[in-house]
Amino acid sequence: MSHDLTAKAAVPSPMGANRRTRRNRRWLSSAALVGAVGVGAPLAMTTTPAAAATAPPTVSGYTLVNSAGGVFDFGAAPVVGGILGESSSTVVGIAPDSTGKGYWVATANGGVFSVGDAKFYGSLGAVTLKAPIVGIVPTSDGGGYYLVGADGGVFAFGDAKFYGSAGSLVLASPIVGLSITSDGGGYYLVGADGGVFTYGDAVFAGTLSTTFDGPSPDGAAVGIAANPTGPGYLIATAEGAIVSYGGAPFYGSPALSGVTPAAPLVSVTYAPDGTGYWAAAADGGVFAFNSSVTTGTGSSSTLVTTGHAGFFGSVPGVIGDSGIANPDTVVGIAPTL
Repeated sequence: MSHDLTAKAAVPSPMGANRRTRRNRRWLSSAALVGAVGVGAPLAMTTTPAAAATAPPTVSGYTLVNSAGGVFDFGAAPVVGGILGESSSTVVGIAPDSTGKGYWVATANGGVFSVGDAKFYGSLGAVTLKAPIVGIVPTSDGGGYYLVGADGGVFAFGDAKFYGSAGSLVLASPIVGLSITSDGGGYYLVGADGGVFTYGDAVFAGTLSTTFDGPSPDGAAVGIAANPTGPGYLIATAEGAIVSYGGAPFYGSPALSGVTPAAPLVSVTYAPDGTGYWAAAADGGVFAFNSSVTTGTGSSSTLVTTGHAGFFGSVPGVIGDSGIANPDTVVGIAPTL
């Protein structure tokens, strides 16, 4: 297990922000198949996503990042390192590039760090923000990314297109996530209360409060995932609920499976073809839910997973095997595309 934290010299960004290109060894990683995993059962709420025009990339692993910038690589995730000690600001998110050999890490002060071969398109490190950044989302072609603030501010870089923001609104609760529509022509914002704001061609389909006739009994919203093959979106809550809106494919959730996560969920992320998704928890637990079909009949019937949200490992499995404590909260997951 490597702890090599050497890095290349910093390269100033056009805005004087935090930009680093790192090719160091990973901080902590494992391919041990230990941890939380779920497979969507053939229930009435299980849906089949629309066929994509072109085959999306196959996910072969994922990288988790914690609030200190340490990374955990699983499966075929790139071993290119994190940003431990590179920023005085808290890490809030990670986004994969399109090559499968890098990713971007964002910090609360708007800094963006390019890791591996991910290209740097800009950051807010030299800008005084009204509210901290809470996430980073890449465009589908990897040619840009969005940063989103707790106040609903949206910042577009590279080929990311700006369609509007909630930065000028008085919000009932802070924004916790952003997700891009399937054609890249718009995006959704979600607040901690489960309220949804739509921009561009994003279509509003409901909120947690309309679903539960008030606050969610499964905790605050922590993230939103737009259906990558059509309309609709998922909203995940801290205590394990995942709710589908507008026809977004749904394959299950920790709460529906009767599982109480050991730590609050922090995000939900679709596989590129919409046949499955991952929910990541603050302790680095990973829950994978997938489409499935039943083959055979009667006693010879078998449930076969057909989704592409593979389970490659989790942080509890790593630290449980090694005896190393993880004092920092995991804040995001980046599938290896």
